[in-house]
Amino acid sequence: MKGRYSKRQMEERLELLTEQIIHTLLARLGTGRASSSKPVKCQVNGLIPGTYTLSMVRINPKELLLQELVSTKTRGNVIFRSWTFRKEEKWYVAGMEKLGKPVFYRSIGQDLADLVRRNDTVSAVEASEGMYLVETAERAARNLGVELPSDYELKRNGLYPKSIRFLTKHSALVAVLLIAVGIGTILGLYALKIGSIESEMNKSVKAYTANIDDQVKSFLDDTEDEILGLINDVEKNRKNFEFDKRNAYLNVQRLAEELTRYTPARKRAYRLIADNILQSTTYSEIMYEMSRLPTEEYQARIFLATNRQSVIPLASFTPAIPGMLYPVRVDGENNDGRGFRITDGYMDRRENPLGTGGSSPHFAVDIINVSNIAYVSHAGEIIREGNPPGDVVAVAPGAICDTGWDDGYGWYIEINHGISDEVKALYPDAERWCSYYAHLDEKPTQAIGTKVEADALIGHIGNTGRSTGPHLHFEVRIYHKNGSYRSGDARYDKINPYPAERQEE
Repeated sequence: MKGRYSKRQMEERLELLTEQIIHTLLARLGTGRASSSKPVKCQVNGLIPGTYTLSMVRINPKELLLQELVSTKTRGNVIFRSWTFRKEEKWYVAGMEKLGKPVFYRSIGQDLADLVRRNDTVSAVEASEGMYLVETAERAARNLGVELPSDYELKRNGLYPKSIRFLTKHSALVAVLLIAVGIGTILGLYALKIGSIESEMNKSVKAYTANIDDQVKSFLDDTEDEILGLINDVEKNRKNFEFDKRNAYLNVQRLAEELTRYTPARKRAYRLIADNILQSTTYSEIMYEMSRLPTEEYQARIFLATNRQSVIPLASFTPAIPGMLYPVRVDGENNDGRGFRITDGYMDRRENPLGTGGSSPHFAVDIINVSNIAYVSHAGEIIREGNPPGDVVAVAPGAICDTGWDDGYGWYIEINHGISDEVKALYPDAERWCSYYAHLDEKPTQAIGTKVEADALIGHIGNTGRSTGPHLHFEVRIYHKNGSYRSGDARYDKINPYPAERQEE
């Protein structure tokens, strides 16, 4: 047909495009099982800023899963397209979904060419440095535009839309209706006695009818076998899919139950992922959830901290000391706790970090910045969009009473806030109260005795000491003569900095 590829030409074109994308995927994966590209800025629907990421998993030596992820602040992560590649004699596209819906093999050519183009754009950004990086990134944002329906969600109502099923089933009826419209037009003209054009109209109707018949026959000849084959495969595999999904769910639940009480974060993460598997509607969604299973406790805490289903924002908690601010904020923004979440709470029993062995209660809170996280890699590493993990600020006016290095807590600062009537009413034996900030990114520059105001910058969130990733370890200490802990000649107890969630007004 004019303007169309022959079947042989289409196969050769798909083979060439597949070879190009597979070459890049294997280079990215190396000897690993999973990998992700850097998040590159893009535009959603021409207006909304977002990031575009390629995420790939080696299912086995002859099967690869590739997902194009689009992330915005309003929608979170969306799977734009999902590709399955298999290798027999050569690599080929075994399956492809776009916005959660399967695409026919004969129709994937344009999407595959678009994938190659997008991959080249991402590679160009990753290879750019210095002054060329900004120019390349700006050009990439224009080239990586994605159109998403305004009501799009990661749910599906079936394998094919009802409109497509209707047209496929009743295409002959549509043709007959079109013919009937033409005949009705002729009868109307005859009723008006426009005899001079009756003969020409009859000829036109016959030609139109013949043309419609040819188009319908051509369409059915080209697609009927393929559609019937797909439908048969779907019906055949539907029961297999439900069985496999249930089996994956039960296996992950079993793994969760086998985890001990010393790995509470992994247990919670496994249960959450198992529930997500049970709600999956495609194999690619199941594979995506399975690839997120954390293998270490710190990876599980990062997963739970960045998963909207499992955490409560820091801004939802009420501080223990009246008037106490939050100890973290994003540079240039208000101190309202937004964008930060607690990964380990007060008195949570957790495994001691970095393989030191055993477990112990946690008499503090660990806080992480989730406002600028692009994604969490398959190795559990947080990938941020250029900005640092966040500022550390004084929660109340006071004077710095201690700074230094601790093998466990890294660089730290302690601030003495004195005593007030409110604190004395809560803790009658208190002599003073202090706030303690640990895992700072570098050695504090302030001298002991330096006075600070509330919300004053005292450092930045870091990863020093025995830490499992950038976060702030924050304590509130009540000093009194019978305290359980010692600091020099003084004794103190640690209290829960955030004992309760705020009540909605």
